[in-house]
Amino acid sequence: MYIQQILLQIFHKFGGERSVSAGFHLLKGKRSGQTIQDVGNFNLHSFFGLTPKLTKEKYMEHADQLIDLGYATYRDEQYFILTNTGLEVFEKSKSMHFNGWYYRGNEHIFFKRLSLVVQSLSYSVQETKSFAPIQKDEDIQLWVKNFLVKNNYKSDTFYHAIRLEISDSLNKLDVEDSALNLLLYRLSGFNTPGWTWQQLAREQNRSLLDVQLAYIEALHMWLDALYEEPKHYLSQLAEGVRIEQLLTESSQKTANLFQQGFTLEQIATLRRLKESTIEDHFVEMAMTMPQFPLGQFVASQDVEAIVHAVKQENSKKLKVLREAVPELSYFQIRLILAAKGEI
Repeated sequence: MYIQQILLQIFHKFGGERSVSAGFHLLKGKRSGQTIQDVGNFNLHSFFGLTPKLTKEKYMEHADQLIDLGYATYRDEQYFILTNTGLEVFEKSKSMHFNGWYYRGNEHIFFKRLSLVVQSLSYSVQETKSFAPIQKDEDIQLWVKNFLVKNNYKSDTFYHAIRLEISDSLNKLDVEDSALNLLLYRLSGFNTPGWTWQQLAREQNRSLLDVQLAYIEALHMWLDALYEEPKHYLSQLAEGVRIEQLLTESSQKTANLFQQGFTLEQIATLRRLKESTIEDHFVEMAMTMPQFPLGQFVASQDVEAIVHAVKQENSKKLKVLREAVPELSYFQIRLILAAKGEI
C-alpha cells in the first residue's frame, strides 16, 4: 500500500527518535514548532502536509497495520521504530517524489484551474456556451475566466498550443501509466464527466487513500517539471501555487523585527510573546532562510561539535546532544540542527 510505503520512509528518517504521532502531524502539515523542527532535522520536507484531511483514527489504522505486518514496533512504549523486516521492506521500496513543503495543498489549485480550462475548451469547440462548471469555487471560476479571455481562448492557436503543452509535459514525466491516468481521468470534457476517486480506486484495485496519494505525487512531479521547464500556458496555471514565503505568518513578523536589529528578548517584549515562542520562530528561520546568521548565536567550533556529536551518538535527541556538548543551550542546539539540515 502507498500509505505504508510513505510511513516506512518517514519513520526510517526519524530513526526511532519520534513518537507515532509525529508522523501524523507531519502528514497533516501541523505548523507547530516541533513539527517544523522535525521537517528540518530529519529532512522530511517531501511529506509535509500531504494529507491535511487525514483523521487520527485512520492514520493509526495504517500505523497499526505496520505493526501487524511485523514492519514496526514501539520502543519504551513511546518511540515508533522499524523492525529488521521493516527495514528490509524499506530498502526494497521505490523512491517517492513528493514536494509537500513547497506546495502544501496548493497543487489542487493548479488542477482545479486546469480542469475548468479543459472543460471550458471542450464545450467551446462544440460551440456550446452553457454547461455546469466542474469547479464550483467562485475564485477558481473567475481566475479561469480571466485566463481564457487574456489568452484569446476561441482561437485555434490557443486550443492546439495548450493541448500540445499538456501532452508534451506529461509524456516527459518519469511516472507509470497508472499515475498519468489518475491525472487524465480526473479531467472532464464535453458531456464526459471526470472519474470519481471511488471509480479510480476500483479501476486500479487500490484503496482510496493510496489512489489520492499517487495522484498527488504525479501532480507534484508535473508542477516541479513546469517550474524547471516553463510552458507558456501551463506555467500561467501554476502561478502562485508554489510556496515561496516558507515562514509562518507569526515567524515572518519575528523575522522582520530581527532584520531591523531587534534582539530575541526585545522581540518577545514588543510582540508580548514568551521567549520560548520567539525561539521557535528563530529555529524556523534557521531552517528556511539560507542566509540566517547562525554565527550570531553560536561559535563555529560549537557547530562542529554538535555535528560531530550527532554522528558519534547517531542521534538528534536534544537531551543526548546536550549531554555531549553541555556548554550549549537547548535553543542553540536546535538552531544548529535547523540550520545544518540533514547531518
